[in-house]
Amino acid sequence: MFLVVALAGLAFANAALYISQATIPFVTSDGWYFVDAFLHKYYTGGIGLQDLYLKRSTDDHAQPIQKLLLIWNAEYFDLDFVIEAYVGLGFAAIAWGLMLWVAARDNLASGAGRWWILPMVASAASFVSLSSGMVFNWSLVTLGYLGPLAMCALAIAAWQVIERDRWLPVLLIAPLVVFTQDGSGLICVLAVACAVMLREAKLRFRGWRSALALLVLLLVTVALYRWLSLAHLHPGLGTPAAAPLTAMLDAGWRPLLQMMVSVAAQSVVDRGAARLLPVLADPAHQLLGLLVIAAHAWFWLRALRDSWNRTQFLAVSLMLFCYGATAGIIISRVPTFGPDYIFQPRYVMLYQLGTVALALMSAGSDRRHWGRMQTALLSAMLAGIILVQVPLSKATWNAAPYVQAYGNTLGRQMILLGKAPALRPVSCAPILVICEAGRDERIRSIELLREHRLNAFSETMRSRYAMERLAEPAGPVELVPAPDGSP
Repeated sequence: MFLVVALAGLAFANAALYISQATIPFVTSDGWYFVDAFLHKYYTGGIGLQDLYLKRSTDDHAQPIQKLLLIWNAEYFDLDFVIEAYVGLGFAAIAWGLMLWVAARDNLASGAGRWWILPMVASAASFVSLSSGMVFNWSLVTLGYLGPLAMCALAIAAWQVIERDRWLPVLLIAPLVVFTQDGSGLICVLAVACAVMLREAKLRFRGWRSALALLVLLLVTVALYRWLSLAHLHPGLGTPAAAPLTAMLDAGWRPLLQMMVSVAAQSVVDRGAARLLPVLADPAHQLLGLLVIAAHAWFWLRALRDSWNRTQFLAVSLMLFCYGATAGIIISRVPTFGPDYIFQPRYVMLYQLGTVALALMSAGSDRRHWGRMQTALLSAMLAGIILVQVPLSKATWNAAPYVQAYGNTLGRQMILLGKAPALRPVSCAPILVICEAGRDERIRSIELLREHRLNAFSETMRSRYAMERLAEPAGPVELVPAPDGSP
């Protein structure tokens, strides 16, 4: 146990160090919406339950835990989004800790030896890989590790029901997941429900009563949240509109197959990182995708042949969660933004869950029943997952100074926005969306941060990162009249 924790700890330490150097501490992109619509109300009139479940549109996600973290961050850390990224990494550590606990207990019980150490180290290396730096550059993405944590907790609680008839954990965890994770919670429930049904089919429905009762509980919990959402939390939003899938389906099977291969490859190496490594140019990246698809075929072969333990049940649930989240991206985003949208770096975290599930299946399966060829291939695959992190991490670390400089520019531009409401910086970074907001919203948001000394306007936060020079007086060519800036 000590060895696997020590080796996996290197991956988590690498991610933590990268956060300290390359996470942008300032408000960016979607963060400005939450500053204006949520944090402004918290400071001026107080918030209620509906505010915690605030959504911009029907296809947005309610994020009550993230909003509570926003308040905590503002009160204790002056709205420093590096702190938020550390919290997200903490969620990842807890989720992986649950995976380790399950795998260690199952292997100890089966007397399978120390084989499981290799796949568990590989699972940690993939889970917090620096394949895509954006996972940790943008703290809102890093907080996405809450989804896999919820998935692991719900799957382990469900196993307690179907294997040991213990109901208390799932009675507590299922409502917590569904009522705090919104769309991700629904994917968690569907993944666990499908895993339960697959297991029962393998067992010829030997424990169908407990399985059926569990499925009913999950369905009722989802239905209750759905009713509460439509009737009270989001009464004016209605239901999401159907995505325009026709154009995507009319394009034929080749684009869909290409997307599947590309997503598979990105579950190990992000396309952006691959282009920085000569040995992983586009053709090799596509070959990698085909190899990953072959590994998924092995995964489901083992799922069909093996008698599942808790580790394998968790692996199947996590794999189905990965498929569901990826399908959600393709169905809801690709018809609008095109097939290249799957290459958004922030989605790599979700794709990597498939690789984590592969490693978990390896850790849970009894290697003594494998042939020599299967053992050799799996060992090579898992070792490759670990070893490829070295060049990936190096490439991402090489870009860290540029990300840091970009973050400093954002902070400077924010401070310039606070100099005078009728002026704006000569240029604004694209993710500083407040520059393009209406005059009233821009003044309201900037004044809120300045009045409460939050984010770039906090002397404490600037000194924390040696950014005191960002607050120097504006130079003669740094500010120009805003298009809507007439006094």
